[in-house]
Parts: sequence; structure tokens; C-alpha cells
Amino acid sequence: MLRRLFLTFLLLLAAPAWAVPAMWQVGQGKRQITLYGTIHALPKGTDWLTPQAARAFNRAGTLVVEIAGPPDPAAMRAVVMELGRLPTPVPLASRLPDDLKPKADALLKATGLPPGALDGMESWLAALTLVQIEVARAGLDPAAGVDVALIARARAAGKPLVGLETPRGQLALFDGLPEADQRLLLASSIADAGKTGEQMQGLVAAWAAGDVERILTDFDDASLSPELEKRLFRDRNAAWADWVQTALKRPGRHFMAVGAAHMAGPHSLIALLKARGFKIKRVQ
Repeated sequence: MLRRLFLTFLLLLAAPAWAVPAMWQVGQGKRQITLYGTIHALPKGTDWLTPQAARAFNRAGTLVVEIAGPPDPAAMRAVVMELGRLPTPVPLASRLPDDLKPKADALLKATGLPPGALDGMESWLAALTLVQIEVARAGLDPAAGVDVALIARARAAGKPLVGLETPRGQLALFDGLPEADQRLLLASSIADAGKTGEQMQGLVAAWAAGDVERILTDFDDASLSPELEKRLFRDRNAAWADWVQTALKRPGRHFMAVGAAHMAGPHSLIALLKARGFKIKRVQ
């Protein structure tokens, strides 16, 4: 369960010494966009920026990412408190099916969180908090992610940055979910706790090999509710396809780096652009 959601957060345990992630190009000449599938967290030392990707990045005048961060931590905490806190605490156990309550108790004890620490959170925020704990327990640091490294390179080179979304906008994707879907997310995060390593080993290999079809066939996640699937993937892919379509009307070369999960499947960014008549060239 939640494999595509974990891919969104990209909870990774290992990666090969040399990765060759998937990359495409759309447009030509002075109107061109490189589409690069990213991983938002990687073990330190992973050599993922191939010479071909580096050349495409260097030629681009603009870096386009999901969020042109890092956001101000204090401002981010304020947004989280505004969107994710309940007016009155609700016991976490009351939001879970009976069969998951013992595992939830054991998980909370293992994390060292004080009793009731998640009771004041909306169900989506409690779920994401548990996901973040899994990241920490796996020894992973989002600061080692591809996006962070590319943003640092762009700033060092003086390249303009374009953020497709904002931190508030991304959190609002979850905050607007019906409570039933939030509780499904919460239950899944507890049910999958401790299984991240096993589930992600193959996913890491698929990303590193640039094998988007394997990401689709092996890691498609039927456990996501239709509403969550729509919010996390379909709506965002459509919005990003709109951005690409508009950008290609003007001269400019862009390096667009977004999560690899958005590059696979019939509703992916790649598929949407092809359906709109754009010719997409797979580069590596």
C-alpha cells in the first residue's frame, strides 16, 4: 500500500553508485524544455547527474521545480499549524480500524513521541508526520535530494528559478481531502510502517535505471483513493502540462525537474503532452 505516495515523498534506502534517471525533451531550437524525473531524497554520495543531464541543465536558461525553496522554516511551521491543527484534539485511535490500533500504539512508543502527540493533528498531517518519521528512521535526509541539489546549482550559476507550486499549495492538496480519505491515508501509513525498505528497494532501482514503465507496472498503488490519486497526480500533471504548453510559446530553454512518479502511466505529464500533439524525445 501507499507505494505511489511513498514515491511522491521518495523514501529511499539505497541507490547505485551511478544512476541514469529518465529524461525527455520537448520542443526544439530556442524553444525547448528538458523534462527530468527526480527523487526528492537520496543517500549522500549518489552520483545521479550524468554528463548528458548536466549539459541539458547548463544549456537551460531557467530551472523549473515543484517548489523553488527551501521555504522559511518559521513560515512553513505557521502554515502547517494553520492548516493541520484540529480545534479540539481527537484521539488517534478513534480514527483507526480496530485491527490497526495495537500497531499504532507500538509505533508511537517506538518513535518516542509523547502520548497524544498526534491527537491535535488533522488525519492527513498525522499521516505525513508518520511518513517523515519513517524517513528519519531510514537515515535519509531530504537535503540530499535531487531537487535541492539542482536548486543550489541554479543559484550558483545565476539561473532564474520557477516554482510550479507553493508549500501552502502542496499542503492544501491533503487538507482539502474528505475525512474518509484522510483516514485511509493515516491507516495506510501505519499499516506500512516498517516495510518501507523492502518496498522501496525495487523502486530505487527502477528510478536509477530510468525505467518508468517498471515504476508504473510494479509500483502502481490501488490503495490510493480516487480523490487522492486525482489530487496528487492527475490534477498536478494537467497543471504542469499547461505550464509546458504556455512556456513553449515563447523563446527560452528550461530544465524542468519534477518527481519521477509524474512521468509514468496514461495520465502522466509525458502522456498528457503527447495527447496535446507535442513530440517528446526520450534522451536517456
